[in-house]
Amino acid sequence: MKIHVEVDPDLTEPEVTVHVPAKTPEVDELVAAIQAADMTQQRLTFSWRGENYQVSLADVLFFEARDHQVTVHTATAMYTTSQRLYELAECLPAQFIQVSRSAILNRTQVFSLTRSVTGNLVKFQNSHKQLYVSRRYYQALKRALEEKG
Repeated sequence: MKIHVEVDPDLTEPEVTVHVPAKTPEVDELVAAIQAADMTQQRLTFSWRGENYQVSLADVLFFEARDHQVTVHTATAMYTTSQRLYELAECLPAQFIQVSRSAILNRTQVFSLTRSVTGNLVKFQNSHKQLYVSRRYYQALKRALEEKG
């Protein structure tokens, strides 16, 4: 593999182009790794008890809408945002998947997905937090998690 880096002072953000002879699983892994690296740099501002915090998207477990307010869950904290869930869905990277009318999760943070008669439950890495997935979104989430490996 050849790697070329060009510095262009006219760019406002990094731009990556990958030239490959064919689309393979290795290429998909490379693209996912680049996107994951970008996500660790991306931060959004959320509030908690009247203070604003810069939170890395990589740390977000899920977004949940309840009572006309969107709550942002990390492993150790909860924040709120003034954005609506559909607005977040439009601007979040591909690692974030809608799993119900009121929730979007970060698939890179999923530890397990359990299907049962009473509901489909997601558990997260290094956290006690859990989230229910609606039947409508279960298959899409399952496929996305299988793609992740």
